[in-house]
Amino acid sequence: MRLNHIDLYSPVVAETASFLINHFDLTLVEKRGKDAFYRLSDGSGLVLVVSPPIAALGGGDQVNLRAQTYHIGFLLPARTEVDEAYRRMTGSGVHVIAPEERHGAYVFYAVIPGNILVEVGHRADA
Repeated sequence: MRLNHIDLYSPVVAETASFLINHFDLTLVEKRGKDAFYRLSDGSGLVLVVSPPIAALGGGDQVNLRAQTYHIGFLLPARTEVDEAYRRMTGSGVHVIAPEERHGAYVFYAVIPGNILVEVGHRADA
């Protein structure tokens, strides 16, 4: 079984998608409506959907919950690339937690638009 896609809910869909495109080299594949549905890809098979919270499915709006109920992670091939991504993101206006060794990886965390928690790291064994 192969993971097909990840769907993130955000109350600011366009802002979340733009941040992911600008900082994680994702590309826009499909857009429906102004702030309704963005399908992004990394060009290697990952599909990342950003859409608004759906009340019929119980929501998932982390802004109203005031908590990160999930996170997404990106692996980079070298520690130096993690440090560079951290430096770029630090100047973007989002909350960023400095890189550190954690659960067998060198990682940092950022809370991007839409109150979505993102992990960026390097694992020597990956």
